[in-house]
Amino acid sequence: MLVRLVNRITRRSWRAPALVLLGAFLTGWLLIAVFEEPGADIKRPTDYIWYFLVSGTTTGYGDLSPATTGGRIGGAIVIVAGLTAGLVMFAELTLWMGRGRTMRATGQARLHKRRHLVVIGYEREGLRAIIGQLRADPEFAATPVVAIFRTDELAGENPDPDLYDVVALDETAYERACLDKARTAVVIGRSDDETVRVMLGVSAYLRREDGGSVHLLAGVHDGGHRAEITEALALISPDIELVDIDDPAIVAVAVRNPGVASIYHNLASTLDTDGTLYRVDVPEDAGEWSRIDLSMFLLRRGSTLLAVGESHRPNARFRLTLNPDEKVCGGQSLAVVAPTRPEIPWHEL
Repeated sequence: MLVRLVNRITRRSWRAPALVLLGAFLTGWLLIAVFEEPGADIKRPTDYIWYFLVSGTTTGYGDLSPATTGGRIGGAIVIVAGLTAGLVMFAELTLWMGRGRTMRATGQARLHKRRHLVVIGYEREGLRAIIGQLRADPEFAATPVVAIFRTDELAGENPDPDLYDVVALDETAYERACLDKARTAVVIGRSDDETVRVMLGVSAYLRREDGGSVHLLAGVHDGGHRAEITEALALISPDIELVDIDDPAIVAVAVRNPGVASIYHNLASTLDTDGTLYRVDVPEDAGEWSRIDLSMFLLRRGSTLLAVGESHRPNARFRLTLNPDEKVCGGQSLAVVAPTRPEIPWHEL
């Protein structure tokens, strides 16, 4: 039983030298307390701790030292323990720190994050682009990012440790990435079917760990199957948003503004039941109006003015935002969301 106890205590490599140092501390204290003259400074607990530190590290300031044979034996024990067990402890600490850095760089470490972004699926350039778009917003400039990678997606160490942390995908990956404490989780499968399967596991983990406040984004590649993917994800959770993973700007907007991804989804879908995006050219001789008046005119007729183009050209630049006192005139184009293609009575404006 004694051997088993010793083996259990010393199973970790740092425990044996720690026990030696503790034994030297107690033995030295006992010998000094017994043999040193009454009232000696070295017998005071605070002074003895200082003596143990400077002698165990062989610094030897000389401000405290035992004067009796028994006390010097105690001091010798402290010095020898410091030279042997202390050096072993220091070496173990150095190895532990190096091992921790290696584990973190290769995705084996347990992270400690909160309110961060977790990206499940690793493609370096795409991830860097998303982070670049995200960090442009001051509110998200310091948001930590964790990428969970599959074994075939990252070989060796994390190439961008200043941008994001990595976690290797295994049975403990979600726990080590602190997924239940994340602000947003983005699932990027190699196909849309894989995205659905991975999202099923993510949702199950979050339910088990009470992580219901995590914003879930499912990255889709194939716009032609949005309806089927939407239906499949709705069976998993009604709170999962679809996002076009091939556009980093859209992903960053969806991360910053939960719920906005559905707007991009609706505009991109020609099967949207709420309305379709149409381009309407303003006749050259139609006149001129303020953009606000034009927007209100269209709203009363069931249409929404989304953007204004600078001309009739196919590649005309469209403005989403409104400039103060902006005017719309003949020769420009409008991007309008409406149930059917709008017929605008320009003479009534």
